Amino acid sequence: MAMRSLLPALSLLLLLSFHLSSFALPLSTNSRWIVDDETGKRVKLTCVNWVSHVDTVVAEGLNKQPLDSISSLISTMGFNCVRLTWPLFLFTNESYSNLTVRSSFQTFNLIESIAALQVHNPHLIDLPLIDAFK
Repeated sequence: MAMRSLLPALSLLLLLSFHLSSFALPLSTNSRWIVDDETGKRVKLTCVNWVSHVDTVVAEGLNKQPLDSISSLISTMGFNCVRLTWPLFLFTNESYSNLTVRSSFQTFNLIESIAALQVHNPHLIDLPLIDAFK
Protein backbone atom coordinates (compact mmCIF):
# COMPACT_ATOMS: atom_id res chain seq x y z
CA MET A 1 0.00 0.00 0.00
CA ALA A 2 2.83 2.44 0.85
CA MET A 3 4.52 1.89 -2.53
CA ARG A 4 1.23 2.55 -4.32
CA SER A 5 0.91 5.93 -2.60
CA LEU A 6 4.44 6.83 -3.73
CA LEU A 7 3.82 6.14 -7.43
CA PRO A 8 2.35 9.58 -8.29
CA ALA A 9 5.31 11.33 -6.66
CA LEU A 10 7.78 9.01 -8.36
CA SER A 11 6.08 9.62 -11.70
CA LEU A 12 6.39 13.36 -11.27
CA LEU A 13 10.03 13.09 -10.24
CA LEU A 14 10.87 10.91 -13.22
CA LEU A 15 8.98 13.23 -15.56
CA LEU A 16 10.82 16.21 -14.15
CA SER A 17 14.15 14.43 -14.44
CA PHE A 18 13.48 13.66 -18.12
CA HIS A 19 12.40 17.24 -18.64
CA LEU A 20 15.24 18.82 -16.70
CA SER A 21 17.91 16.65 -18.29
CA SER A 22 16.59 17.51 -21.74
CA PHE A 23 16.17 21.25 -21.28
CA ALA A 24 18.25 22.18 -18.20
CA LEU A 25 15.65 24.51 -16.76
CA PRO A 26 16.94 26.84 -14.05
CA LEU A 27 14.98 25.19 -11.23
CA SER A 28 16.28 23.74 -8.01
CA THR A 29 15.05 22.97 -4.52
CA ASN A 30 15.44 24.92 -1.34
CA SER A 31 14.27 22.86 1.60
CA ARG A 32 10.84 21.65 0.51
CA TRP A 33 10.31 24.28 -2.20
CA ILE A 34 11.01 24.33 -5.92
CA VAL A 35 12.66 27.65 -6.74
CA ASP A 36 13.68 29.62 -9.81
CA ASP A 37 17.48 29.82 -9.69
CA GLU A 38 17.55 33.23 -11.35
CA THR A 39 15.07 35.02 -9.04
CA GLY A 40 15.14 32.76 -6.00
CA LYS A 41 11.32 32.85 -5.97
CA ARG A 42 9.20 29.79 -5.29
CA VAL A 43 7.76 28.08 -8.34
CA LYS A 44 4.32 26.58 -8.03
CA LEU A 45 3.77 23.66 -10.37
CA THR A 46 0.26 23.64 -11.79
CA CYS A 47 0.04 20.25 -13.44
CA VAL A 48 -2.39 18.41 -15.66
CA ASN A 49 -2.54 14.64 -16.10
CA TRP A 50 -2.09 13.22 -19.60
CA VAL A 51 -3.01 9.57 -19.99
CA SER A 52 -0.21 7.49 -21.48
CA HIS A 53 -0.42 4.17 -19.66
CA VAL A 54 -3.13 2.55 -21.80
CA ASP A 55 -2.44 -0.45 -24.04
CA THR A 56 -0.70 1.44 -26.87
CA VAL A 57 1.65 3.17 -24.37
CA VAL A 58 1.35 6.45 -26.26
CA ALA A 59 -0.06 9.68 -24.83
CA GLU A 60 -3.73 9.94 -25.74
CA GLY A 61 -4.82 12.41 -28.42
CA LEU A 62 -1.64 12.47 -30.50
CA ASN A 63 -3.64 10.95 -33.34
CA LYS A 64 -6.10 13.87 -33.10
CA GLN A 65 -3.85 16.95 -32.94
CA PRO A 66 -0.18 17.88 -33.31
CA LEU A 67 1.85 17.72 -30.10
CA ASP A 68 2.63 21.45 -30.36
CA SER A 69 -1.09 22.28 -30.50
CA ILE A 70 -1.85 20.15 -27.46
CA SER A 71 1.11 21.65 -25.57
CA SER A 72 0.01 25.19 -26.44
CA LEU A 73 -3.54 24.46 -25.29
CA ILE A 74 -2.25 23.09 -21.98
CA SER A 75 -0.16 26.24 -21.50
CA THR A 76 -2.99 28.64 -22.39
CA MET A 77 -5.18 26.88 -19.83
CA GLY A 78 -2.67 27.97 -17.16
CA PHE A 79 -0.78 24.73 -16.60
CA ASN A 80 3.01 24.77 -16.40
CA CYS A 81 3.69 21.04 -16.15
CA VAL A 82 2.32 17.74 -17.40
CA ARG A 83 2.16 14.48 -15.47
CA LEU A 84 2.21 11.60 -17.90
CA THR A 85 0.63 8.53 -16.40
CA TRP A 86 3.38 5.97 -15.96
CA PRO A 87 3.20 2.79 -18.09
CA LEU A 88 5.10 0.50 -15.73
CA PHE A 89 4.90 -2.42 -18.14
CA LEU A 90 6.95 -0.41 -20.65
CA PHE A 91 9.88 -0.80 -18.27
CA THR A 92 9.09 -4.17 -16.74
CA ASN A 93 8.06 -6.19 -19.82
CA GLU A 94 11.02 -6.77 -22.11
CA SER A 95 8.78 -7.40 -25.13
CA TYR A 96 8.14 -3.63 -25.28
CA SER A 97 11.83 -2.72 -25.61
CA ASN A 98 11.94 -2.87 -29.42
CA LEU A 99 8.29 -2.04 -30.10
CA THR A 100 7.67 1.12 -32.14
CA VAL A 101 4.62 3.36 -31.91
CA ARG A 102 3.42 2.01 -35.27
CA SER A 103 3.77 -1.62 -34.21
CA SER A 104 2.04 -0.91 -30.90
CA PHE A 105 -0.97 0.49 -32.75
CA GLN A 106 -0.87 -2.40 -35.24
CA THR A 107 -1.04 -4.87 -32.36
CA PHE A 108 -4.50 -3.50 -31.57
CA ASN A 109 -5.51 -3.12 -35.24
CA LEU A 110 -5.72 0.68 -34.89
CA ILE A 111 -5.10 1.32 -38.57
CA GLU A 112 -7.08 4.60 -38.69
CA SER A 113 -5.17 5.88 -35.66
CA ILE A 114 -1.86 5.08 -37.37
CA ALA A 115 -2.93 7.10 -40.42
CA ALA A 116 -4.06 10.00 -38.20
CA LEU A 117 -0.84 9.89 -36.17
CA GLN A 118 1.16 10.06 -39.42
CA VAL A 119 -0.77 13.23 -40.33
CA HIS A 120 -0.60 14.99 -36.95
CA ASN A 121 2.68 13.72 -35.45
CA PRO A 122 4.70 11.95 -38.15
CA HIS A 123 7.93 12.29 -36.15
CA LEU A 124 6.57 9.84 -33.55
CA ILE A 125 5.23 7.01 -35.68
CA ASP A 126 8.43 4.97 -36.05
CA LEU A 127 10.05 5.79 -32.72
CA PRO A 128 10.53 3.09 -30.11
CA LEU A 129 7.83 3.44 -27.45
CA ILE A 130 10.32 4.56 -24.79
CA ASP A 131 11.55 7.40 -27.02
CA ALA A 132 7.99 8.49 -27.82
CA PHE A 133 7.22 8.47 -24.10
CA LYS A 134 10.23 10.69 -23.39
